[in-house]
Amino acid sequence: MSGSGKRAPPAFHVMAKPTGARCNLDCAYCFFLKKEGLYPESNFRMTDTVMGEYLRQTIEGHHVPHVTIAWQGGEPTLMGLEFFRRAVEVQKKYARPKTRIENTFQTNGILLDDEWCRFFHDNNFLVGLSMDGPGELHDTYRR
Repeated sequence: MSGSGKRAPPAFHVMAKPTGARCNLDCAYCFFLKKEGLYPESNFRMTDTVMGEYLRQTIEGHHVPHVTIAWQGGEPTLMGLEFFRRAVEVQKKYARPKTRIENTFQTNGILLDDEWCRFFHDNNFLVGLSMDGPGELHDTYRR
């Protein structure tokens, strides 16, 4: 119990944005890209130390046998595939017996290739692909 006498929830949902506002597109409607200006000294890259602590605390904070790790952005593929390989290894390190860890990943898909897709498949990632419709609409707003 916390000091207020209330119990922590058995589960919760947090989205990690390992690239912050960085994206490889310049969509006209995106409010998030303007956030880069708020942190002029930032390289918008989650360090391995922060990633490790985020995963440890998220996994340890869950008191249910299912933990979801949600990766979003900006564009999370800008972190590179090796970052996510390391993240999966960290998850295995902190996972309790009989705990299932699920990763979700929201991407614009521009940087996806066979290697990314094999990784997602082999590690059971749930991947969401952002799309804006037919070319005449899509190309107007996504540059």
